[in-house]
Amino acid sequence: MKSWKKLICFATACTLSLGLLAGCGDGSTTPAESAAPANSAAAGSAEGKMFNIALTAPFTGFDPLRTNDSASTYVNAQIYETLYRIDPVSGEYNCLLAADYPEFSEDGLTATIKLRKGVTFQDGTPFNAEAVKYTFELIKNPDFGSARASIAGSIDTIECPDENTVVLHLKYEDGVLLAKLAHTNSAIVSPTAQQKQDLMTQPCGTGPYQFVSSVSGSNVVLTRNDNYWGDKPAIKDVTMTIITEESTAIARMETGEADFMPRISVEQLPRVKAMSSVTSDTSEAAQIYYFAMRAESAVNPIMAEKDFRTALAKGIDKQGYVDYIMEGYASVANSVLGPKIFGYTEEAETHNIAYDPDGAKAILDAHPGWADEEILFLVPSTPVYSKMGEYLQASLTKAGFNKIKIETIDWSAWLTESKADGRFDVTMAAWSNVTRDGSELMEPNFHSVNGAKRIRLLAADAATLDGYIDASKTTSEKDLRIENLLKANALLMDEAYVQPVYNSTNLFCYNTAYTGVTLDASGTFYVSDFGYAA
Repeated sequence: MKSWKKLICFATACTLSLGLLAGCGDGSTTPAESAAPANSAAAGSAEGKMFNIALTAPFTGFDPLRTNDSASTYVNAQIYETLYRIDPVSGEYNCLLAADYPEFSEDGLTATIKLRKGVTFQDGTPFNAEAVKYTFELIKNPDFGSARASIAGSIDTIECPDENTVVLHLKYEDGVLLAKLAHTNSAIVSPTAQQKQDLMTQPCGTGPYQFVSSVSGSNVVLTRNDNYWGDKPAIKDVTMTIITEESTAIARMETGEADFMPRISVEQLPRVKAMSSVTSDTSEAAQIYYFAMRAESAVNPIMAEKDFRTALAKGIDKQGYVDYIMEGYASVANSVLGPKIFGYTEEAETHNIAYDPDGAKAILDAHPGWADEEILFLVPSTPVYSKMGEYLQASLTKAGFNKIKIETIDWSAWLTESKADGRFDVTMAAWSNVTRDGSELMEPNFHSVNGAKRIRLLAADAATLDGYIDASKTTSEKDLRIENLLKANALLMDEAYVQPVYNSTNLFCYNTAYTGVTLDASGTFYVSDFGYAA
């Protein structure tokens, strides 16, 4: 058999900055060994206190296989576990529910994974190979409604030769399989619990925290899982509360009613920095925000015109947004593939449609009536998106578009309605790039069959793009993968379906009574990594 190192190097060696991959250990270590240790002896006044987290976007549910929004992931990452995990500090892949890294057959089409022994779900049922098989077969099942079916897209069949071994038979040599198995949407669920209850409201995993209660749209309460297989977290009780008004959430940080905000806006940073008991911090992110344009299934059929979409792309002042709104806590995105993503090369940025308001006006002037076409701009109501929507509307108006109509919509509703037929002309979206792999960016966002279908390309372009994406994921040949990812990137930008806006930086704050607080590149945090400051 080939070792796991041969396969994963195709996806990680050049661009993921993951460093040397650490060994799995004997099961006595914590899930993220390089995170700051929990120091309960130095807890001071914080020990025994409820750890309060303020979220500015609502969660949609607690089933990791059916949710893919950030707020839900914040909750689910504490309750459920994946086979592997990318360490938030070192970027290394650590074994979690897997006992060792996959062993691959010579042709790369069979992956054998040994599982950790002695692990139980929070309902008391055993974690074993059948649970892993059950989970991935759910992800594969089109009738189930997985949020990220592409994670299991390379898996053909699954065998369980014994309780602690699972064998994945693959359709093709998957260069990013390990990264997929570390994705939060591949967390292992209890077959018993999944069949007995609705995990969207009654979650059950193997993680260090377990569900206590939830008020829909308001909060969720978790407590330490004292039967957890690994080291027990220092913090016992956690409440995550939805506070959609960011200034109110910041006020709670100031009064001590909240201890941690995983996302804050640059606008609130001076206020946070003035708080003596609160620390603001940043961490590397692989997230991209982009302006999405529909050519088909739009409200206004004018969107099918490439020149019209090009004028829209030329009318977006990305540099201004980064400089004046983000105040430098981001970088301008000149390609769909960001610099931290596998598949990126400098060539990707040569397809950028630069901000050119005069050029946009020239296109509009050449087509009488185009400047007055009403364009429906669907904008989620979260603080980040609301601000961006207003800025981009003003930028497009300056470029000569007279009727950019914003429709503000609740975040949960946007997640559904942005996929609907004939619902909007343009919108905004973000992608956290948990795997930091270009194929896993392109497929869920832009593939016409396996993607979210928010962007609708013209039929011929959609077929071509699907071909590039499929070719990028069905080989472990690095050069071939990059070649096809660059082609996919070029099509999206040359045909003006996507205008990337910025690559983000994680910006967060927390009470100084705590330590070890950080976010990984996808923006996810793990309370089990947190401890008490001396």
